[in-house]
Amino acid sequence: MNKKIDNNNNYCFVYVTVKNNEQAKLISSLAIKNKLCACANIFPNVHSIFEWEGKIEINNETILILKTIDKKFEELKSFIEEKHTYDTPCIVKIDISDGNQKFLNWIGSSLE
Repeated sequence: MNKKIDNNNNYCFVYVTVKNNEQAKLISSLAIKNKLCACANIFPNVHSIFEWEGKIEINNETILILKTIDKKFEELKSFIEEKHTYDTPCIVKIDISDGNQKFLNWIGSSLE
């Protein structure tokens, strides 16, 4: 597990908001099965407040954070959009390449 992975990998979190825990579990388990991400964290029952079609909305949502590499991002984003129930899902890539190298190596080896 400590073998050095290609240093050309750029590692990232993909931050996604979804309707509920069930959707978060479905997206994350299928993404892991398809080697699009190594791991997912699910944060249930968050409150999102935003304007939509001229009206202030206050909704309960679930946050999903997927751990992956840059070269998988576009495929992962398309996969999420396909499975997501929202018309305009929040899908944001956050660079984590300066993280714990052992952890990053684990992400890379999980996606081989």
